[in-house]
Amino acid sequence: MATRGIDPAHLKASIAELQEQLEAARIERHAAVQKAIAARHAEVEQLKQTIVAMREQHESTRAGVGDAVQGAVVKAQNEIHQLRETIVVLREQMEKMGYEKQQAVQEAIARSSSEIAQLKQTVQALREEMENHRIRHREEMQSARVTFRDENQHLKDMIVVLRDHMEKANAR
Repeated sequence: MATRGIDPAHLKASIAELQEQLEAARIERHAAVQKAIAARHAEVEQLKQTIVAMREQHESTRAGVGDAVQGAVVKAQNEIHQLRETIVVLREQMEKMGYEKQQAVQEAIARSSSEIAQLKQTVQALREEMENHRIRHREEMQSARVTFRDENQHLKDMIVVLRDHMEKANAR
């Protein structure tokens, strides 16, 4: 089985970097939502203040300026209606952005999970290969020991035979 070397530290660093990117994206999305909510809240408060001010002005000038006030009220109501429609559109856009961000996060998690599974398979394959190497090495060492022992015994036997042969030759 041909595999290339994978550095576990590099894998851990890659996983940590992906986790940091996911966290940064979540924080960025949260900050954007909070900012949009704060802006809309301020706008709504300003609209409320405008409505209150217009009502007060209407009541103070009501007696002498009936038609002008009525026109201003209609205009304010139209503006309020338009602003409410704008708020609805902005809310829908914010929800869509939140959904898209969540979708992107889920896709990133799925990609990361897939990569992690592949890396785990690679690690398991490397472990198996290392164990196979260890077993082959052990077998080779055992074979070398047997060969050494047999060769050593053969040499000892040869020494005994040669010694006997020399003693017989010296005895003549």
